[in-house]
Amino acid sequence: MKIAICDDDKFFVEQLNQIIKSMQGYRNIDIYKYTSGEELVLAHKNKGLRFEIIFLDIKMDKMSGIETAKKITELGGNSLIIFVTAYMDYVFEGYEVRAFRYIMKPICEKDVKKHFLKAIKELYDEDKRYSIHTKSTILTFNIDDIVFLESSKRQVVANTTTSKISFYSKLSMEEEKLKRFGFVRVHQGFLVNMAHMKTIIDNDIILHNGTYIPISKSKKKQTLNQYTKYLTEFDII
Repeated sequence: MKIAICDDDKFFVEQLNQIIKSMQGYRNIDIYKYTSGEELVLAHKNKGLRFEIIFLDIKMDKMSGIETAKKITELGGNSLIIFVTAYMDYVFEGYEVRAFRYIMKPICEKDVKKHFLKAIKELYDEDKRYSIHTKSTILTFNIDDIVFLESSKRQVVANTTTSKISFYSKLSMEEEKLKRFGFVRVHQGFLVNMAHMKTIIDNDIILHNGTYIPISKSKKKQTLNQYTKYLTEFDII
């Protein structure tokens, strides 16, 4: 398991390195240390390194953590990003790159270990598979790749990060399967993965891919409550 630590404060890099090394019992861990976003991007670009988890400072002297995460994504990286920051002002910028967690400086060893274990569970949780039965085949996805489901007559359309798949089912049945994974019923016809929600404006949800999903009046209070709870549990607010 490859983990990267990127921060322009060398003392902090070593501090975080020692905490993560103490977690070796959970996985065989290789730790790579970088003191700039440029170094981390070059590791992806020139050396072909890919990391399961990246601890990334948001505010660095040259390339910011947000810019670094964007570059890594463009290069095909699919790491879980745990942003580390001393500034709450920058936290919401992490939405743009789907940050997994946030750790506030000065860091607490207990918090680092807690988020690290959650990241391992996210990466290796076998339960996070979602199967769709069509007329001709069975398709299986990682739940994180399901953006939203919509009802269309007697069918459900699963909108994933790469495609749309129609299959016979009821949205209420799919809701029962998915609600424990952070999906919320925002409308009679829509079930949305909160991990893909960027913001809520008036009666619409805006997703990271730019899609607008309507919120029905009867579901608005429930949606706001569940989304606030989701953000709190994932330490985004």
